[in-house]
Amino acid sequence: MKRFLAVISLVLLLTSTAFALSNEEYTRMKKNNADFARADKRLSQVWAQLKKDLPKNVFKELQDAQRVWLKDGRDHEANKYMSDGYSFVEAYTMATSDRADELPYIAKELSKGSR
Repeated sequence: MKRFLAVISLVLLLTSTAFALSNEEYTRMKKNNADFARADKRLSQVWAQLKKDLPKNVFKELQDAQRVWLKDGRDHEANKYMSDGYSFVEAYTMATSDRADELPYIAKELSKGSR
């Protein structure tokens, strides 16, 4: 039974990291997929606006949250979409678009906490 659990754990670990977005894949998707490029551009625009609008301390907290999302959260969200049958590119496009929608709400919550 322990061996079985060890094998299952290893498979889960490998599958969770197998679909991580590399820098090369990100660059290729931006160049070759218009939908992903639009989602990424929109995320950048939202990010730039928040940088202008937020106090520096709140923006720093948002940067920290974004680093965590880029490191793990984006892949986790995309993996959920892929498990629902979406392609790699579709999944990352939706995760990126979702993040553009979420960032203003995250910033608002961070602003409340800094008062």
